[in-house]
Amino acid sequence: MVKPVVVPTQDELDLAQYSVLIVDDAPINLGVLVQFLESYGLGIRVARSGESALRRAHYDPPDIILLDVLMPGIDGFETCLQLKANADTADIPVIFMTSLGEVEDKVRGFEVGAVDYVTKPLHHEEVLARVTTHLQLRRLTKMLQSEKQQLQVTTEQEKARLFDAVKQQREQLRTLNTRLNELKEFEYQQIARELHDELGQTLTAIQINLSAIRKDVNGHLSPKGEDRLAETETLTSQTLEQIRELSLSLRPPMLDDLGLVPTLRWYIKRFGARLDIKAGFTTSGVVTRLASEMETHLYRIVQEALTNVAKHAQARNADVKLTFLNNRIRLAIQDDGVGFDPSKLHLKSSLQNSGAGLLGIRERVHLLGGELEIKSTPNTGTLLNIEASV
Repeated sequence: MVKPVVVPTQDELDLAQYSVLIVDDAPINLGVLVQFLESYGLGIRVARSGESALRRAHYDPPDIILLDVLMPGIDGFETCLQLKANADTADIPVIFMTSLGEVEDKVRGFEVGAVDYVTKPLHHEEVLARVTTHLQLRRLTKMLQSEKQQLQVTTEQEKARLFDAVKQQREQLRTLNTRLNELKEFEYQQIARELHDELGQTLTAIQINLSAIRKDVNGHLSPKGEDRLAETETLTSQTLEQIRELSLSLRPPMLDDLGLVPTLRWYIKRFGARLDIKAGFTTSGVVTRLASEMETHLYRIVQEALTNVAKHAQARNADVKLTFLNNRIRLAIQDDGVGFDPSKLHLKSSLQNSGAGLLGIRERVHLLGGELEIKSTPNTGTLLNIEASV
């Protein structure tokens, strides 16, 4: 916790810790003032020209400077300008000692960087009071700067800690999402297999039995019995077809057996035939098998994207292109439908339409460690570009 800054009073300020550089070309003006300030413990240094003051301030910076205005060579105004232009001496408070009484001269002194002025003939108590005041202010400024630096360091450390914590949580979330998708795909696979192997075989056996019953009765059923037998045969065939469709939708066996490309070619052809949409699929580059997890994610991305096309795009054409590079893979999915404004995907109406599907696509692209680009405008169709490392 940063401690509050306490403003020191004159009594609390230990003047023996501070030094004053007095710059005046007339030695007679210095003696009594030097003795007076030294009696309060201040360390006194003297320079008799602006050039000498610049050299001394540079090599051994004082805590405060009392600077005469009228000097041979460079005057006090120019000396102050050069002090403020040098990073090593810019923060040293400068108090002008001047016999100039015009307002313009005082304003000029502040313009070149002085913090205060005293007029000649000097009143020693006034000089001490002004010196002490600006030493207090300088001390306070340094304390504030130190506290600010400490606060900045603390803030940066806290930011770094929070960033690391968020990064770890994201990695944990990504790991959990990956595991969740693996379990989900495993469940899909198991359910699809049970539907195909158990229910499918059972319904096939029922079909065979119904055909055998039809042969056995050989036209001896009543018209009502004939209608019921025909209806049962139809329902059995429809249910068997629905189970096959559901099994393939959950997870087609060829994805594991043959890989991504044959499965996409089959799925896209089937998609176009079922929905009367002209759907195309092309590949480029050397086609290879990918990691099982990657093939699953890419297949689900295409499945989700084409589902969006069927539900919302009102498209007549849809094209999928898969490009294999050396260590990268690109997937492009394009349609000529109604399109949308990608910047409005956060709106409720958009999420009720294509946004929810795109949210799932984004998640899978993130799990792949890939990049997703969405290009779409109303009435011009939509293009999804996905790229990831193999």
